[in-house]
Amino acid sequence: MKRLVRVAGQSMAPTYRPSDLLLTRRVGRGGTSEARRGDVVVFRRGEVPMIKRVVGLPGDCVEMEAGRLSVNGRPIDGRPRVRGAFMQTWQVPGGSYFMAGDNPAGSDDSRVWDEPFIAAGNVEAIVTRRLVGSPRWLRRLTPRRPGAAAGWVG
Repeated sequence: MKRLVRVAGQSMAPTYRPSDLLLTRRVGRGGTSEARRGDVVVFRRGEVPMIKRVVGLPGDCVEMEAGRLSVNGRPIDGRPRVRGAFMQTWQVPGGSYFMAGDNPAGSDDSRVWDEPFIAAGNVEAIVTRRLVGSPRWLRRLTPRRPGAAAGWVG
């Protein structure tokens, strides 16, 4: 099943910007998810819907050193540095993911959360595309004010 979500916040810039409308594909329930490394997903952290990129999969070793992320010893190319970052290592447990925004300076994500992992069962959808130049019928379906529907994620 497909679902539309609208971006609220800068955490995924420059890939996705505030007010971008994204088409998503819902994923399995009951602790299963089809997310792969590099996918941008919609998930819940507590009651808060969020959108981030899957960086670490179950069993992965994610490291941050000198502001750069690496997974299983391989640097993640193209990701900007985090200023003032310290060295940190995370081992992603089974059934969980390590998430990061594309804008590390403006993203509240696994790098800073007290509990850095998101359970696979909390992943609701995978972003499949950004819609550009929404047609008239689509504008009628989407709210004009931020937070007016559950479809707003940050």
